[in-house]
Amino acid sequence: MALGASRSRIPTLLCWSSGAVQSDEESVSPGRAAVPRSRSFRPRCFSKGRRVARQPTAAITTPTLLGGGSPGGKLRVRGPTAQVFTSPTSRPIAGSPAVPTPGSRLCVIPGEAYTRTASMTLDVVVFQMSCDKLCIRTIHVAYTDPDGQQQKKSESGYNCSILVPAASTDVRVSFSVVGGRRIYKVDRGQRHAPYVKDAQGSYMLEEFVYASKPPQHVQYFITGTSLTSWVSEVDERERSENLLQMLSRDFRCIRSMHVSYTDSKGARQQWSGTGAKVKCHLQSDVTDLEVTFSVVGGSTVRKVDRRDPEMPWVQDANGQYPQEKFVYKSCPGFVLYEICGSSLRPRISNIVEHCDGQDLDQQPDQFALAAGNCSDSPTLFAVPLDQVPAIGGLVDLQLPHSEHLLPAEVALFEPTQSEFFQGGTEARLIFLNTGLTQAENHALGEFHKLLASRGIGGTAGDFPGYMEPHALRMLQAGKFNVSRAADLMKSMVKERMQRLPIAEADVLDDLRKGFIYWHGRDKKCRPCCVIKLGSLGEMARDKERAVRTAIFTLEYALRFAMVPGRVENWVVIIDLENLSNVISPWHMSSMLATSQAIGNTLEKVYCGRTAWLKIVNVPGGGILGRAINSLIPPEKKDKVSFPQDLKAEIGVHFEGHQLEQRYGGSAPDLEPEATYPFHFFPNCRGVQGDHAEASSMSDWEHRNAGDISLHQSTTLQFHQGMLWDESAEQCRDRWANRAKTCSLTPQSSQALLQITGGDPVQPCRDLASWMEIMKVTTTSSRRLQLEAATPEARCEDVLGGEVIVAPRGVGMKV
Repeated sequence: MALGASRSRIPTLLCWSSGAVQSDEESVSPGRAAVPRSRSFRPRCFSKGRRVARQPTAAITTPTLLGGGSPGGKLRVRGPTAQVFTSPTSRPIAGSPAVPTPGSRLCVIPGEAYTRTASMTLDVVVFQMSCDKLCIRTIHVAYTDPDGQQQKKSESGYNCSILVPAASTDVRVSFSVVGGRRIYKVDRGQRHAPYVKDAQGSYMLEEFVYASKPPQHVQYFITGTSLTSWVSEVDERERSENLLQMLSRDFRCIRSMHVSYTDSKGARQQWSGTGAKVKCHLQSDVTDLEVTFSVVGGSTVRKVDRRDPEMPWVQDANGQYPQEKFVYKSCPGFVLYEICGSSLRPRISNIVEHCDGQDLDQQPDQFALAAGNCSDSPTLFAVPLDQVPAIGGLVDLQLPHSEHLLPAEVALFEPTQSEFFQGGTEARLIFLNTGLTQAENHALGEFHKLLASRGIGGTAGDFPGYMEPHALRMLQAGKFNVSRAADLMKSMVKERMQRLPIAEADVLDDLRKGFIYWHGRDKKCRPCCVIKLGSLGEMARDKERAVRTAIFTLEYALRFAMVPGRVENWVVIIDLENLSNVISPWHMSSMLATSQAIGNTLEKVYCGRTAWLKIVNVPGGGILGRAINSLIPPEKKDKVSFPQDLKAEIGVHFEGHQLEQRYGGSAPDLEPEATYPFHFFPNCRGVQGDHAEASSMSDWEHRNAGDISLHQSTTLQFHQGMLWDESAEQCRDRWANRAKTCSLTPQSSQALLQITGGDPVQPCRDLASWMEIMKVTTTSSRRLQLEAATPEARCEDVLGGEVIVAPRGVGMKV
């Protein structure tokens, strides 16, 4: 392959240990530090302590490996380390890349962070600084612009980029620490990277000088304290390239990184590199990346839960330990994978990712207003377990939500006593944003004590973030036995937390099989979940796929369709029609295991959410129904039934248009591929809802409130809600002030006044109050007000002779 032709097309592997390299054919300006270079168009090979001949750049046809080369130009090697460069067209020979000496270091940024890469044009070069978070540094760039003027630029932060015109000359890059000192030069070719002194014995400032034609993109990695910061590594690449890097945090074995991707021509490409430190430069336009790892002479790298300090292995629903695989739809700007462990138990211990378009200094707010398709950020779940949100985890949602996903009639629904408690006095159904009984607070206190005794949540036994709103549900599901509640807490970690986040694309095909989906709401505003076991198909034998699809679906309702303190439950229809199509004597055990896993997800992972469950189309007449009924615990029999007259026993709970015809409604029956995106409809309570008298909304508003979906004006915090835990004063202080800013029913408002005293909190009973609480922007607020207004009011809103919003969106001239 002609090297010149492949300059910007080929990813490059670099296995090295901070060696400093300089070629006779290259001119290094005075004062410029000799740094490790990794240009994709210069495959090079070095052997420790000796010269290795190579061909001139233009004549290289095959990258050489350790121990050999072609006659040609000379090359000087400084430092006691070895380096290997290969092209992606040739896999490294096993054992050939030298392992760097222990102690070689790389800038490591704690946590999973993000940086902003400015939008770049062809006439600029980029100088990027990436640092750890021990202190804040500043990058200084001085240069002569194309007009001959001296220019200086500086940026401070953890990750910064400075753009300089490509035609600039005499570019000088240096660094300092905010509140500390300047950063001095080190010898990155030596194991401990000692500071470099000049002839007078003074330390030299670290400065990188580019007399002309600076590299298109240079990334400097800085680590250390405010007094001892140093540049640990420099990566030079073309602007069109992104960087994937694997770094070994110990030297117990030799690891490999494998990259699979689709290039700009649509062809699938494979690439592998082996060593203690491996770099892969990829073109930024590649797509569908998959990154995996293995150990030379050992096992593949399995998935671990990095949010748990002990990093336990992740086990899927089939009892298998899945391979660690990182999947990217598009190529990220920079990713560092830190790997450690023995040859039989390797693991990825940390990931550092810099994504274009995001600023590292601005940490993502998990409660930020939803926008667009309201996807959650993956970073919400890249934190320790006790900080993970209690709901959400659906990322990269591409398909639009239903325009009736969260209508005003649902957001303002006011439940009665029978909706707070099953039958009015039995098990609690609504747990959040409402007062609790004395017995419930006592049980919460006991739960805190148990967690504290097990070393969870500190001395006070604080509930971890992922279960805090669900604590009372777990207690009730465990019959207020704190040990059983703690077991449910473990089930939530194993079954839910280790699977989140879930990308829409990962489960889209399974969602469109029609196995589990949402369709409308009952008259009490509760979403209806339809589970058709006959549509499981291949998932009947793959429990993990079925459980992931179920979790995505159920989490969707919690994240977008529920309103804490008002609507917190769903109803379930299990359809056994065509079940015989997926059952065979050879797969009976796997089918039963899958069904049990789905039931476990409903009853344990999402305990206390099911208001009622109807099982329809039971094969074998009533025999199988009676057999299933005998297995249902007595305390749950009032929730489960086997209706025969679907219209009379199921349809009575719904407005006709909310329910499919096959279950007693009037809505068209959906084909499997049409079940996602999920279907929601207006006016779930009808023109005269069961609780119309409980709200201040007018009859006209009741008829039209379903036309307004509020989901794009809500936050994750809104849907997560708060458990009004009064078991201890510090527990109450955690939520009392925030509760005053929530959308409360009259009953909850009165309960909050009794708990906190002071000025009463006005209940939220109309759309204007709701918008004020949610701090809806002026534009969105005006739009919602117009949509919720009477037809007469809509036609009166005129600007320049045009109606802003006419009934049903029809523009009219006045």
